[in-house]
Amino acid sequence: MARQDRRVREFERRETEILDAALALCATPDFASVTMGQIAERAEVGKGTLYMHFASKDELLFRLMLRFYRGLLAELRTPQAAGSPLARLRAVIAQALHYHEVHREYRYVVQYCDRIEFRERADPAWRADFQSLDRAFGDWGAPLIEAAMAAGVIPCRPVAEVMLGLHACFQGAVMMIWAGADWSPLESAPQAVRAAAIRFMIAGLVGDPDA
Repeated sequence: MARQDRRVREFERRETEILDAALALCATPDFASVTMGQIAERAEVGKGTLYMHFASKDELLFRLMLRFYRGLLAELRTPQAAGSPLARLRAVIAQALHYHEVHREYRYVVQYCDRIEFRERADPAWRADFQSLDRAFGDWGAPLIEAAMAAGVIPCRPVAEVMLGLHACFQGAVMMIWAGADWSPLESAPQAVRAAAIRFMIAGLVGDPDA
């Protein structure tokens, strides 16, 4: 049993090293030209070992995307300081935007995996993994919205509708933060984008443009 546990730990350690190597190579605009051979070389493993962990480059990139979002969920689940429901919502939006800012190296991988054509050809098992993660985000976020409604600080309406609106606004802010100075002078200041997006989303929640 101890030997088997050691093998599992070794397998997981090697997989983490492969993912780290892939991320390092795919954190640039020309990530699409990166080959599995280059990833294996960077991770200091043979191509056979690489394919024991990942059947294709798409699978490897998908797993990197999952790692990114699982990291975000883990961070959001950390205990929050006490505060009003609205203050907590404002804090978690800021926290999530900051996470995207400091993990900007994932942006090409995440954007690639978000493409419609990628999702259409994705293995059904990958889709199930992502849907499970999406449900986990919903299970975490819905109580925050419900608490704010119960406290009377935001109007009562379907929670799924509220979360959809927040997600749409949030994704727009993320794209601006990830684009940075490559897109426009405004986006060269992530803090300004973050502050404006938070004000906009909170105002939308409470129905007060001055919130």
